[in-house]
Amino acid sequence: MESRAEVDLRRRLPALALCMLLAGVGLIETWAHLEQGGPGWDAWAYWDAWRGAMYDGSVGDPGHYLYSPAFAQVVWPLAQTTWPLFLGVFIAINAVGLAWLLRPLPLSLAVPLWLAASQEIVSGNIFIPMAIVAVLGMRRPHLWAFVALTKITPALGPVWFAVRREWTAVAQAAATTLAVAVVSYVAAPGLWHQWFTFLVDQARLSDGAIGYEFIPGPIYRIPVALLLVVWGARTNRVWVLPLAMVLATPFIWNGSFTLLAAIPRLRAARPRAARRDRADGPPATPPSSTAAPTG
Repeated sequence: MESRAEVDLRRRLPALALCMLLAGVGLIETWAHLEQGGPGWDAWAYWDAWRGAMYDGSVGDPGHYLYSPAFAQVVWPLAQTTWPLFLGVFIAINAVGLAWLLRPLPLSLAVPLWLAASQEIVSGNIFIPMAIVAVLGMRRPHLWAFVALTKITPALGPVWFAVRREWTAVAQAAATTLAVAVVSYVAAPGLWHQWFTFLVDQARLSDGAIGYEFIPGPIYRIPVALLLVVWGARTNRVWVLPLAMVLATPFIWNGSFTLLAAIPRLRAARPRAARRDRADGPPATPPSSTAAPTG
């Protein structure tokens, strides 16, 4: 007769095999990118944003800065340091952040999934911080400003709150985003005008200009993402939110799927939230022997 540990291992084997496969593919892709140009192929755009024209009209080129001036202003002090230090900070944030996101999983699954995302870690992109926002932003709505002022369309947390009529959370997310944008605009109005022009040019890109060509463009994916968020919010399926964020990403490629790393933390948080709601709820009415029967 099999022990419980043996039964659990047998049940976990398909997931373990898939995670090992993803780890192998991820490591190969990471090695290929490192061979081609070294680490930090995404973070370089953030470090280099102030060293020339921030928006030079190179629409669709992932090597150029794509986000709002607000993000560039926030990282400006760090961008004044050396490139190795700048890159090291971004890699450390991604490496530690991803480990934290995957911590609820068994190590046999978490480690290969961490390795599968090694390409995203060494690139210095911001998908992992966005996944962290998807988790922490459920209790700290103001954090969604980070997503709204970078990749824009995956900022679906406020939609989740609106569907659930959590208007305070909607207001916090909107007010923080607006406040940061206003301060940034006052500091550099010209850059904001350039960014708006840049976004209009981006919107004219054909499907698949960056990312997988076989995936429909955002004009088709974003409505599906919104429907997913509405369904998830109404049925209390918070794990749907990272999936919707992937669909709403302007250009989908390997790194976009790192947003799914938020799912383990979001699923682990649900039982705690349920226990907290029960503890905060009104006390149950004690049964009474004299109560009238109900039909």
